[in-house]
Amino acid sequence: SQQIHLCVEQVCVRPLSLAMSAQADGDADKARRKAAGARHDQFNLVFIPPLVLLTIMSLSGISEAMHYVLAWSILGYVVLDIVYHIAVPHCQPNATRWVTIVFHHVLVISLCHHVLTTPENVNAAAWATIVEINTLCQVFHRAFKLKIFQTGFLVTWFTLRLLWYPYLIYDFHLRMIKIKEPVFGWIWCQTVVAQVLLVGLNIFWTAEFLLSRKKKGQESKDKAA
Repeated sequence: SQQIHLCVEQVCVRPLSLAMSAQADGDADKARRKAAGARHDQFNLVFIPPLVLLTIMSLSGISEAMHYVLAWSILGYVVLDIVYHIAVPHCQPNATRWVTIVFHHVLVISLCHHVLTTPENVNAAAWATIVEINTLCQVFHRAFKLKIFQTGFLVTWFTLRLLWYPYLIYDFHLRMIKIKEPVFGWIWCQTVVAQVLLVGLNIFWTAEFLLSRKKKGQESKDKAA
């Protein structure tokens, strides 16, 4: 009888207990990441709107100095956000998102360095940061829970990240030709290749989003069944 009891405990009770413990740890980690993500949204709520405003002012052609103000502001934001991600790595839902976000910021630093050291291309900063309108919609949707910002996020994701950003690869290439930088040279790679990689990240995040939606849909069907 005692042997049967021990066998049942080893085969059934212990694995179930470990599974329940792992589930509890997983739920706690998700809650921790969600709370940290919400604080990071507040961080973005402070910094993203001014960046979008500076982008609009730069595009309006108020002054040449505005291009530099925007470029330095972008640089400051991404450096600060990298520090934030190092200090609070669980502000992202998983390690893959953390790595891709930090890599994105490194690419932006590369582009900022070019525009800040090449007066002919300093206005390129604004053409690239138009995409922050998409980030703004996301931040506002998370903060205010309004449908219009969710719709704006989806529309600008497609038009800015998946259409406009690929066009900038061509635009940056033409800019390099204009200042007589050799194709596959250091400056060309610093700008054109960086933009190609940024487009790649946008495609990756799009696939990630679509797969997560598909997974959630399948889970809902399984629960209904």
